[in-house]
Amino acid sequence: MVEGSFFRQRVAIATLAGLLAAFAVTGAQAQNSVQNEVRVSPTAADQAATKQATHLSHHATPTRTPSGWASRGAEIFTARPASSEATTAADPVPLVRYPADVVFQGGAVVENAESHAVYMLPNGECEISRCWGNPEGFLRDLGISEFIHVTDQYTGLSTGGRYTVGRRARVDFTPSSVPLTDADILAVVHSVASVTGQTGYGHIYHVFLPQGTDECFDATFKTCYSPDNNATFFFCAYHGSADFTDIGHVLYSVEPYQNVIGCEARPGTPNGTLVDSTNDTLSHELFETISDPDGTGWWNSTPSVTGLYGEEIGDECVFVFPPYYGDPSVFTIGTRLYAVQLEYSNSHHGCTNEP
Repeated sequence: MVEGSFFRQRVAIATLAGLLAAFAVTGAQAQNSVQNEVRVSPTAADQAATKQATHLSHHATPTRTPSGWASRGAEIFTARPASSEATTAADPVPLVRYPADVVFQGGAVVENAESHAVYMLPNGECEISRCWGNPEGFLRDLGISEFIHVTDQYTGLSTGGRYTVGRRARVDFTPSSVPLTDADILAVVHSVASVTGQTGYGHIYHVFLPQGTDECFDATFKTCYSPDNNATFFFCAYHGSADFTDIGHVLYSVEPYQNVIGCEARPGTPNGTLVDSTNDTLSHELFETISDPDGTGWWNSTPSVTGLYGEEIGDECVFVFPPYYGDPSVFTIGTRLYAVQLEYSNSHHGCTNEP
């Protein structure tokens, strides 16, 4: 009896110790999350800074719709057999295409960087997991994966741990029937980067828009993410860069809500269409930001190959599952299965998930 009582007491103490340790870890993580989070609302000063900025570039990922196809060669959209529609396990052999090698244009590349998630919250509300999934978790897994090393050939480095996750920003805004513009996004990025003090090629701001929020390149509202208006629905996401007179060079990407026809991943992916559609697009924009941050890095400059001129390493590996779904490959990235597209590798002369 004594031994039994002692055993139960020891288990109870061990259990309590475990709970306290878990509480300490959870508390530390929560404190770290708070310390790494900022909450901002762009001001008139941010808008003014945007007007003075030099906009170096932006490069869009077209929609998988007729309007998107019109902006690029439709023949590069390749569908895999219908039997792969539902894939909850890793693809035994990722579908590979062999478009054409990209060429270095002499500009900058991103050798290492922190990714900062910027969540646009309509009226201050939008639960991250419900609205986008877990983009930061995906970025952490990507940063420790072999997949990210596809970029080594473009940056000239091969060390691990070069791409990490930095601070998170929550941005309150009032929804409007008028689409946001790239100038509005730049004001948001300026506001967040001014608070964090983190700019230059070592930092990338990924701006996530909630469901129902349209966004256009400019105030003509002709080239947009607008799933509610097919006539102007040309892109799913894009990445770009700008020089501000006060805070300097900034890299950013824009990921509108991806779980819509023309941008979403095919049904049956491991984490559901919301999560995998978001991550697929985020992966595309991150890889292209690394290899071509200013439009002067690596892209296809072969005009003889119809539809490929100007394409970056993500563009060349887009697949479409009829009628308008994205068709990513399913493989392990870091600690879990994800469904994301492959990236173009000059070393492999094709699309791959390996260095």
